[in-house]
Amino acid sequence: MIVPALIGSLPRPVGLAKKIEQYLIGRLSEEKLEEAYRAYTKKAFENLKRANIKIITDGLYRWDDIFNPLIRYIDGIEVNGLFKFYENNFFYRSPVVKGDLSLKENPIPEWIKIAQEIREEVYPEATLKAVLPGPVTLAYHSINEYYKTLDELVEAYKGVIGELMKELDVQIVELQEPALAAELSKATREVEEHVSKDVAKSAIEDLARIKKLWVVTYFGTPQVIPKGVILNVDLVEGELPEGVEGEVGLGIVNARETKMERADRLRDKLRKYMNRFEKIYVTPNTLLDFLPESVAWRKLKLLGKLGGE
Repeated sequence: MIVPALIGSLPRPVGLAKKIEQYLIGRLSEEKLEEAYRAYTKKAFENLKRANIKIITDGLYRWDDIFNPLIRYIDGIEVNGLFKFYENNFFYRSPVVKGDLSLKENPIPEWIKIAQEIREEVYPEATLKAVLPGPVTLAYHSINEYYKTLDELVEAYKGVIGELMKELDVQIVELQEPALAAELSKATREVEEHVSKDVAKSAIEDLARIKKLWVVTYFGTPQVIPKGVILNVDLVEGELPEGVEGEVGLGIVNARETKMERADRLRDKLRKYMNRFEKIYVTPNTLLDFLPESVAWRKLKLLGKLGGE
């Protein structure tokens, strides 16, 4: 069975971006901004329903990148500097680790609760995932001034993520883990230190004991294969490695190129996996906010046409 699914973020609509800008310069109240977030999330869910996307996220409209704002709610971290996210024209603010990590009070569970209420109103048959950065990718994208090794930093982030996962009103948590893919060192810039594959695998498998995990990898072939999770693999820039079992996510639509794929060729590409897996989730190969909004929605409509076989 093939199930169309969204991973990660949607491009932030221009109208919402203007509302956020007005809020930041003091020309819009917090209440009006909240109304805007809810209105645009509702519109996104309506569009996802029309596109036949069965597993959805809230589009991360409240997030600036996959690390922010979460890292602002972690004790032991300062946020500083802009860094390029892999080779994309896309930047993130870096966590600078200064002390022991622990989760502060944060609004993310409330945001998920609001998204669930909107989903129930406009698209109750869909499943909503919460999206969080994974501990390995967080460690690689941090400036570590406190823990002795990246392995220790992964363990510390695992504790924070696990604590937050318990508070989220969802059945599935999506972990953004591009650092599990082939080019592990790209995110570390000049730093040569690596996370042990055993530590990466066990950290994710430990989190999978808290809630069902959907682990999203991209920009290459995953080099770590955690058990007991839905592993999402980028079929555009990588391939499905041996050893993946159970349900699988296949990133088959290119979210870094505006050229549209043909549905018949995507179906041909999927056929060799249909005998191997009972359920395949078809997804974009990476975050959709690398694309213009109109193109992203066209790609999602294309993805929706693949479902049901």
